[in-house]
Amino acid sequence: MKYFCLSLALVCSVTFASLTSFAQTISSSKATAAINTAVGCTVTGTSNIGDTVPVSCHDLFYGTAVDVTADNFATIMSSSIKVSNSQSLFVSPSLVTGLYTQTKTKTSTGTTSTAVAEGGVFLRAVVTNLATGAVQVGFPVAACSSGILGCQSVGADYGVVLDTRVQSLTQSISNCIVTVGTTTGTCSFDVTTDLLLKTTSAHTFNFIFPNVGVGSYRVDIQAAVNADASLLGSGTAVGGAAYGLGSLTVESVRMVHDFSF
Repeated sequence: MKYFCLSLALVCSVTFASLTSFAQTISSSKATAAINTAVGCTVTGTSNIGDTVPVSCHDLFYGTAVDVTADNFATIMSSSIKVSNSQSLFVSPSLVTGLYTQTKTKTSTGTTSTAVAEGGVFLRAVVTNLATGAVQVGFPVAACSSGILGCQSVGADYGVVLDTRVQSLTQSISNCIVTVGTTTGTCSFDVTTDLLLKTTSAHTFNFIFPNVGVGSYRVDIQAAVNADASLLGSGTAVGGAAYGLGSLTVESVRMVHDFSF
């Protein structure tokens, strides 16, 4: 396990692997499975009004939350299968995900403050031919491009969006002028607004690898999380994203003749 923490940016990172597979050896059956019990998460926070912001996932999510590098796919489930003829693979992972966003602004008269918090969880399936080392990304992610709803660019790769949220809070207060007869005076006041959202969801997404051919293959389910927080004016912003309990089933299926996307 490798661990490092950037305390000023409030982002901690760990690389880890925690995989449990029902198939300890390459299976020649029509199906195989695996589960994930590791909890991975990332969090980013900033404040310029003196608030204490979370410095790790443990502050936001319950259980044994482990910080992972933001915007980096990590393998969370793996299984192997042996294909005896030119069949296709139907890969169906399920995953619990969580999002945390908090935005708070403190604005004086005549000014505007904006706090933005973001979080997202993304998924893809990758198949490796154990004999040749050739790697394929499962459809529909393999067909992803910018502008397609549900496709998320993660570094140089794409993943399907399981969960994403952008929370933005803007507060504006105009100047206050009080006139009493011929006397003009001013008044000043602060308004503090705090908005917090935390969501946990379970998702399933199906991936297809058409006509992979005869051979032995390893199927990897890879997840990525990202979080961001920014301020304009005065306030606090915290964004976090996590994934946890999951399962994977892989089936060898025969598609219709000459099937292609």
